[in-house]
Parts: sequence; C-alpha cells; structure tokens
Amino acid sequence: MLLAILLATMMVVATFLFHYKVLLLLATFVPRLKLATQAHVLIIVFALFLAHVAEIGFYAMVYAWSIHDLELGSLKGIVTHDSMEFLYFSSVTYTSLGLGDVYPGGHLRFLTGVETLNGLLLIAWSGSFTFLAMGRQWPWGQCVKTDTDDDCFGGK
Repeated sequence: MLLAILLATMMVVATFLFHYKVLLLLATFVPRLKLATQAHVLIIVFALFLAHVAEIGFYAMVYAWSIHDLELGSLKGIVTHDSMEFLYFSSVTYTSLGLGDVYPGGHLRFLTGVETLNGLLLIAWSGSFTFLAMGRQWPWGQCVKTDTDDDCFGGK
C-alpha cells in the first residue's frame, strides 16, 4: 500500500509540474505570435488538449508498469492488456467518466482514485486559464452593439 501511495504522490507532482510548464509556455509564447487574437485562444485550447492527452499517457504507462512489474493490482472486466487498454482506462479515469467496463483491483484502486482527482483539478486549471486568456485576448468590445449596429460576427 505504501508503494501505491508513493507512486500516486509522484504522479500528482509530475503532472502538476508538467501542466504548470505547459501553461507557463502558453502564457509566454502565444501572445508573441503574429496571429489574430482568436487564433491565440484556439492554439491555447489545442495545446491544453494535447497536454491532457500526454498526462493521460503518463498514467497509462504507470498503470502498465504497476501491473506488470510492481504487481500492485490488475485491471478486471473487458481487458486485453495492450497499450490501448491502458490508455482507454486512464482516459476514462482522468476525465471522471468511469464507465465500469474495465475496473482496477488491488492497490491499483488507490492510484485510480488519485488520477480522478488529479484529472479534475488539471481540467479545471485548464478551463480557468482558457477563460482568463479569452478575457485578455478575445475582442469582446467588438461584440457590443454600437451606433452602426455592427456585432462581433461582422453582421448588421
């Protein structure tokens, strides 16, 4: 059990640091791009999606390692034990979807619970970052009706 707690703690620290670095890079370099401000927001959303996919991949690798080498538990249900199975299980866990067709056994259950909380926090962090970026970079002033009756979509 101690190994599962240590592994879960290391994963939380690693994914938080990775996510922090991604957000820091986005905050530093995206505003410097010579693109429309709406394109900046699109780049941020796409990069954050890729960051979440990478974090899901980190957990998938840890699940495979935990099962095959550390023997912390197993996946039960409809299981093939190939890499896509670990990615599927990790994505369902990270996003708190929890379908239940594949479920953990043994001390792996603790790591699974921690991944769910970790994913929830990281997704919320990405959402708040995107919200703040849109507040700074999105041309909201153009969306207010003016004397010429133009709106933010270019119509009359």
